[in-house]
Amino acid sequence: MEFITLFANNLSSAAITFLGFVFALTVVVFVHEMGHFLVARWCGVTVTTFSIGFGREIFAFMDKHGTRWRVAWIPAGGYVKFLDDENAASVPDRSALETMSEEQRKGSFQLKPVWQRAAVVVAGPLANFILAIAIFAGFFYAMGDNRIEPRADYIVPGSPADTAGFKAGDRILAIGGKEIRDFAQINEIVWTSPGRKLAFLVDRSGEEVALTVEPVLKERNDYISGRHKRPTIGINFAIEPVVAGVVEGDPADLAGFQPGDRVLLMNGQDVNDFNKLQEIVGKSEGREIKVVLQRGAREIHLVVTPKMMFPGETAADPAPRPLIGIHSAMTPVHSRHVDVGMIEAVGLGTERTWTIITGTLSYIGDIFAGPGDSSQIGGVVRIADAAGKFAALGFTQLVLFTAFISVSIGLINLFPIPILDGGHLMFYAYEALMGRPANEQVQEFGFRVGLVLILMLMFFGLYNDLGILARWFS
Repeated sequence: MEFITLFANNLSSAAITFLGFVFALTVVVFVHEMGHFLVARWCGVTVTTFSIGFGREIFAFMDKHGTRWRVAWIPAGGYVKFLDDENAASVPDRSALETMSEEQRKGSFQLKPVWQRAAVVVAGPLANFILAIAIFAGFFYAMGDNRIEPRADYIVPGSPADTAGFKAGDRILAIGGKEIRDFAQINEIVWTSPGRKLAFLVDRSGEEVALTVEPVLKERNDYISGRHKRPTIGINFAIEPVVAGVVEGDPADLAGFQPGDRVLLMNGQDVNDFNKLQEIVGKSEGREIKVVLQRGAREIHLVVTPKMMFPGETAADPAPRPLIGIHSAMTPVHSRHVDVGMIEAVGLGTERTWTIITGTLSYIGDIFAGPGDSSQIGGVVRIADAAGKFAALGFTQLVLFTAFISVSIGLINLFPIPILDGGHLMFYAYEALMGRPANEQVQEFGFRVGLVLILMLMFFGLYNDLGILARWFS
């Protein structure tokens, strides 16, 4: 019976992963190719095929302009094919131009002015960015913006921030001259700055203090990305010390903790932050802790003895340590909800999209420079795994993940690698500057090199994703 339950759960998880992956990638690919398609039609280019997926067709139809719209079985991308394309990668078919009639040549992509060809190519990635901005803006407009005050309420002992002189309660005003308005901005800057010294300006009880701190790579684990290394400086915002849940059979449950309890004191120390609670438990070395709780209008006095336990596979630090078995709702102490108008929502959506772009570029640069962690480069398997996890959290989270993937695919397509959109733009830039197209042999060689580079990247991503595959089939 237990086996049947486990099998059913795994089958359900696999279905969620597959459907989440298909949804996210189909939306992103459709929007990307639609960008190419619409601008191509506007420029008078004849589009012969609009395909979502590769391989054998599931279904297809022809429109009045002669474009075949098709959906294929392999949901790993898509393409728009023009009249004079040799293949789905838009490699030009020079021989086809020689056999075209005068009427057909009017719809030839290769015979269009270089600015029109560039516009058609750049329209795909641009459509991806617009989609992301629209999704983020829609969520900001509908749900507002929850902003956590940029305060260093808790300093991890021995961390870079502790060494640099941060004090609990410091309010971060700026980093590197950039004004900081919420805690998320701090994380965005730190996560993209491994090994680089950051100049902080903080407000400490009304006095402005300048501090310099260098993030260090620290291994962490999370629900979406799994185990990886990420830059950190060791500051956290304060979290309400409220018990959201109690693990049955663990020390807190045996001691009498209940969901909704607010922890006031531990061994006589004030506990106004869940981070502080974790620190006290972590330093207990298994010795009993006297606890004062607020339960409704009453004060409850308990004694709990932490036990060495593994916190679980999805914990930020999966190593065994003293634990009592309670969960936090992760409610920030200092936060506020801001209603957002349409114009501001678009601005915030654009800012979020730009942050993903700059963060991705910074991450790639750090990999080549040395301090970056290349283990986070993944392929289709990692996208599918993340899509399934976001889908399991709800449709809203899946849509937000779709926005993130849309930005990533749009950006990757702009890389100056032949076969990708950026490679085509590179050749068009040469043509615009020199007044003539690049040599056909040079272009052909470039496309072959580009194909090799893409295949190498795919294999590298698959290598990094072997752990995910092992988990899927374990």
